[in-house]
Amino acid sequence: MKPFTRLYDYIILLANKKNVLRYLYMLSFIESFIFPIPPDVLLAPIALTKKYNWVKIAFYTTLCSVLGGLIGYIIGSYIDNLSILNNIISAETLLEVKNLFKEYDFLIILIAGFTPLPYKAFTITAGIASIALLPFIISSFIGRGLRFFLVAGIFHYFGLALANKIKK
Repeated sequence: MKPFTRLYDYIILLANKKNVLRYLYMLSFIESFIFPIPPDVLLAPIALTKKYNWVKIAFYTTLCSVLGGLIGYIIGSYIDNLSILNNIISAETLLEVKNLFKEYDFLIILIAGFTPLPYKAFTITAGIASIALLPFIISSFIGRGLRFFLVAGIFHYFGLALANKIKK
């Protein structure tokens, strides 16, 4: 059996476990500031099982992701205050990034929340740039919500055929 097939089968098995929603929401929370695996990996097979209301799991996945994003934002604000970045990035480059974030904060977070880009990098950078918190929260909800509702909806309604294609 190929390694991907074993991993795929394991995730499908995990999606049918009793406490899987706790794992999903925890994954969604910590992925927003530190963990490298996106919640879609677990959200999709859970929606595929049709054991849960896909709208509800997409909403709570979004909520947990945005709450985790707030942790990333806080981490970023402390990183800037501690001047840890001075050895990694020049002051001029950091100022440019801050200015870009301040000018396009809503759009940057919305795109980062929706795309496969590492959302955690943007949550931390938003804190470093000290962007306004309310636009950060709103754009995170929209971007992450669009992504998770799309994934959950697609796998709930079209999942079996899609899952079989992915497995092959």
